[in-house]
Amino acid sequence: MRNNYLVMILSLLTAALSLPARGQQLGGSSVRIDQWEFSLDSAHWRQVTVPHSYNAIDGHSKKYYRGKGFYRLTLTLSKTDVQRPLQLLFEGAAQQATVYVNNHRLTHHMGGYTPFWVRLNGAVHEGDNSVVIVCDNHEDVNLIPVNSDFNKNGGLHNPVYLLKMSDVYFSPANTGLYRLHVATPRVTDDAATACFKADVVNATKRCQRITVDFQLQDASGRTVYAQTRHYDLRPQTPAAPLTVTDSCTIARPHLWQGVADPYRYNAVVTMRDRKGQLLDCVSTKIGFRYFQATADRGFFLNGKPYPLRGVSEHQDMDGRASAVTDADILRDYQTIQELGCNFLRLAHYPHRDLEYQLCDSLGIIVHTEIPWVDVCGVRAQPLYFDAIHSQMREMITSLYNHPSIVFWGMWNELDNWGNNDKLQGKLDCARVVAETARLYDYAKQLDSGRLVGMTDCTCYGREGYTKLKGDFFSENRYNGWYYNHDNPANIRKEMEGVRQKMGVCNISEYGAGCNPFCHTTMTDMKQMRADDKYHYEEFANLVHEEHVRQIQQMPFLNFTSMWVLFDFPVAARQEGFMDSDDGIHFTENDNRKYMNDKGLVTRDRKTKKDAFYLYKAWWNHKVTTVYITGRRLTRLPAGEPYSIKVYSNAKSLSLYIDGQLQQTLDRCDDPSGIIWTFSPVTLPAGHHVFRVTGYGAEDSVEKTYP
Repeated sequence: MRNNYLVMILSLLTAALSLPARGQQLGGSSVRIDQWEFSLDSAHWRQVTVPHSYNAIDGHSKKYYRGKGFYRLTLTLSKTDVQRPLQLLFEGAAQQATVYVNNHRLTHHMGGYTPFWVRLNGAVHEGDNSVVIVCDNHEDVNLIPVNSDFNKNGGLHNPVYLLKMSDVYFSPANTGLYRLHVATPRVTDDAATACFKADVVNATKRCQRITVDFQLQDASGRTVYAQTRHYDLRPQTPAAPLTVTDSCTIARPHLWQGVADPYRYNAVVTMRDRKGQLLDCVSTKIGFRYFQATADRGFFLNGKPYPLRGVSEHQDMDGRASAVTDADILRDYQTIQELGCNFLRLAHYPHRDLEYQLCDSLGIIVHTEIPWVDVCGVRAQPLYFDAIHSQMREMITSLYNHPSIVFWGMWNELDNWGNNDKLQGKLDCARVVAETARLYDYAKQLDSGRLVGMTDCTCYGREGYTKLKGDFFSENRYNGWYYNHDNPANIRKEMEGVRQKMGVCNISEYGAGCNPFCHTTMTDMKQMRADDKYHYEEFANLVHEEHVRQIQQMPFLNFTSMWVLFDFPVAARQEGFMDSDDGIHFTENDNRKYMNDKGLVTRDRKTKKDAFYLYKAWWNHKVTTVYITGRRLTRLPAGEPYSIKVYSNAKSLSLYIDGQLQQTLDRCDDPSGIIWTFSPVTLPAGHHVFRVTGYGAEDSVEKTYP
């Protein structure tokens, strides 16, 4: 049944996307450059495929390589090519990159996760041209992220494109990947306004008469608005383009309604010369929606309550690190669809644009953020904050059109962790407040239509931090894990305090380390958490269950995102590496080390942990979930009673043991409505099969009593 469900999800996902080719999105002529040569020492080279990270393997280790990596290729250009505007587009080169063409240094880009462009004209010639990219992920106190609980991978970990423009073209400098911004400043059920903006560069040496057509098409391709405007262009440089704008208002718009109906329009801007010849064309999909974040009633989408419940996610894959492929992303979004969440926090940096396209098409609302993590010390230099502003600009500029994005994040956990003499010195709280206000104003200048806020773990209790400027405030809370080991039940009281001090609030992280191959029959939570080598799945289940109960009682939360969907490597962590299927005999497993294992799914995507099905039962209402927990605890103590616990959204459940009906539950007694517990049973020694059925769904596990 689960396999059939995944096939259904894949077909729906493929149909929902209908994504144009990247060349169509970027306009002109674009070629994705996948094949490069790579070297760590600039002497010994090998062929690689981009996306590529030179920490793909050693990232899952105690210490991974921090330094330079070299990429090169030979770019063969025709005489026609070099006579037209040429650019290289990097969707993300980590953590900083220097670009050389024919041994000339063209640019140095600071920031590993945001796009940048390099103009090639004047540096290339007809025939073969040498292109060398030097990526560098060494620790740099002037570049975010300086310190973080995730690896700072190096390499060309996002795609690279060669753009061949016409002599008159739409510039990406101020409008990002799509070379077109479409704002939706006024949206109601009755009318919606779309505002087009694009920058035109005339790279010729003479004046040009151009015609620009603005179109808005509905999902079927029918034109619902069209306007033609004429412009006389003088020769221009890319630094001083002509901005062309238009706006339209359509009546009774088909709204983007989240997961229920993620309807999108297509905005197209076409440019022609005086003879009608096509010069350039750009397009983007947009969604009309309006939203409100409140301090007392939670989140509203299009005027209706819409609690945002979901997960956080890193851009990471086993054997690839952050250099994920299109296929990797599509497969992961099948898992996200199966889970049924309506919200994602794409942490702790902007992800590949393909992810935001998927969220647009699937109706998943997104919080995305720049990687200002941990560090703001008394020795922070102006260059540090310049780089922060630059990454905010590049993030907003390139992701501007995505209807899925509602929340821009400024920083995560500017706390004492990472603020030390080795880096920028101790935490500078006054600087945090001042720079947050400056960054907030800058983000709002770039995009006034979305919410801008921050994420912390003790911020509301820190002196002066109640003056932080933002539209929302998010808390990372690890009740039951890093603290309150024996009682995670005070999260609601704490968040009430946060709301009173900070206003609009969210829970941006919560969860517990979970090794799905480490089990126990203990029930005392404090005892289970006594040693960090043991990340019992049963303990993690209890932590997640309590958070589910309490989140359901906090309607004022705008969004909640558990940490994290998939396990990911962290070189600084060595925990959760003891395996056991009976809670008595334990084996050390080196493969579990250097991993943040708070995921609902293992990094290799092979194992969905028990808690995955807790959230699936809560969020995915399209299918009936019946899942028996503790399935990997396969050997039980002889003579001791054992209770079968099930995560299910069914209306009733029946338990069968060895084919015999044991008990039927007509309702769930747990406040969550999805956590079912059958009466304890004591069974004789031997092999036993437990099966639970409910409303057309069932699950079974096998256990042995020695």
